[in-house]
Amino acid sequence: MVSIKRKQIVGMNQHYKRFSMDYFLDGQQRVGIQNIELWCGVSHFWLDHQNYGSVKELQKKLQKRNLKIVSVTAPSMAYQYQYASQEPEGLEKSFLYFSNGIKVAAELGADRVVVNSGWGYHNEDPLEMWKRSKDHLRRLAEVGLREGVTLAMESLRDDESNIVNSLETTRRMLDEVSHPNLKITVDTIATGAAGESLSLWFQTFGKDLIHMHFLDGDPYVHNAWGDGNTPLESQLKEINDWNYEGYLVQEIADDRYLADPFSADVKNMRTLERFIED
Repeated sequence: MVSIKRKQIVGMNQHYKRFSMDYFLDGQQRVGIQNIELWCGVSHFWLDHQNYGSVKELQKKLQKRNLKIVSVTAPSMAYQYQYASQEPEGLEKSFLYFSNGIKVAAELGADRVVVNSGWGYHNEDPLEMWKRSKDHLRRLAEVGLREGVTLAMESLRDDESNIVNSLETTRRMLDEVSHPNLKITVDTIATGAAGESLSLWFQTFGKDLIHMHFLDGDPYVHNAWGDGNTPLESQLKEINDWNYEGYLVQEIADDRYLADPFSADVKNMRTLERFIED
């Protein structure tokens, strides 16, 4: 029988953005989550290009509930900061912002941050947007190296990014950045939308694949498990077959969960519990 460890299942706070951080943390404790990927949204943890919130206060909240942050993501794409910002001032402020996200991870004791390629204008030279993203990721990888934090890059759906949105473009970006501190996140929503299998990603990236956003897609929506049409057991079998023992982040993000995120987490964990062996 396929199985996973409880510590592999990682909660995420994005769908709790209309609730307090305390409410989110209490909910994770109640459903049996041990590890968290911190989404640095303004309602939970402040992050911009100049400063960030109190790591000490957040650590107190975590210690009180015996929770740990294992990875960090700094919101991008729909915000003013993104990895391929077109204007020089925006790109530099984005660099400072994402650098602060890396520093937050280091202060929290998390060894990784999730990144992406960003996006370029649809009326600009594709080579220019590609170079801008590549150079930005290489600079951030250097920051991560200094801070002891690895960058784990995910692909995005093609309606989210016109730079890295497939296995092939992910491989190309990894090769061209060519930095030991840049590794790979597989996001099962992006791979499902692209018609790509987990096995193909494992086969392609091997040990460079260190992180996973693991969700029930349809295939485009970030569903809680049980709300999409992804075959959970067969996905877990692929994970077991490739001996992946890394994190499985529950990046539940669809707007329909915003009014009652805890119920979504309860349903999600009930579905996953069938495969937890400890």
